[in-house]
Amino acid sequence: MTRFLYTNLAAIGITLIIVTVVHAQGTASAPSTVHVADNAGNVVYAGGPLDFVNGPGPYPIDLDPTGAPWRKTINSDLVTGYIGTGNLTMIETVQNVGTEPWYDWHEFLLNNGQLGVAWDSVISLAVNGIPIVYNATIIGNDLTVDGFSQPVLPGDVFTIEKTLITTSNVVAPGVTMFQVLEYPTPEPASAALLGIGSVVLMGKRRLSQRTA
Repeated sequence: MTRFLYTNLAAIGITLIIVTVVHAQGTASAPSTVHVADNAGNVVYAGGPLDFVNGPGPYPIDLDPTGAPWRKTINSDLVTGYIGTGNLTMIETVQNVGTEPWYDWHEFLLNNGQLGVAWDSVISLAVNGIPIVYNATIIGNDLTVDGFSQPVLPGDVFTIEKTLITTSNVVAPGVTMFQVLEYPTPEPASAALLGIGSVVLMGKRRLSQRTA
């Protein structure tokens, strides 16, 4: 009986930990923002002094395990449209306004507009203006940046600069070119501990039911 119970707990534990880690993502306000691509420099700013829609300060992001990702819509200029030249730079400046430190940053491209895009590379990461070391992994439309040499603590300003490969077509003014879903994640160890805690509680409940 004891061996059977431990076996069940182990199986439950694996499942719970995986579910906890997968759902440890999203933002508290699930913001949906619009950004305009600058034709002159082939660049998109999200937050910061050069984001004339959502700036001039860093855009606030609050990690929430049950929230939805930050959805960014990238539009062409309202007057000049956009001329794809094969590359586009995206510079984002955000602030951790939550209570948990960030250890990872994830982005997913939605090719649902008038400009075809694909990830090229991550150029730099900085915390409070100081560059940090990181790892970047691109798999299809998924971009994962992890291995931060220092976490993004509550109150810190996080800047990430990356490049995308684009199609060379001309986009009419004021048109959605593509969208990006983004979210930070907490320390993996903390997420795992939450799963383990759930396993212990469930194990105690099952044991009490069997001995009742």
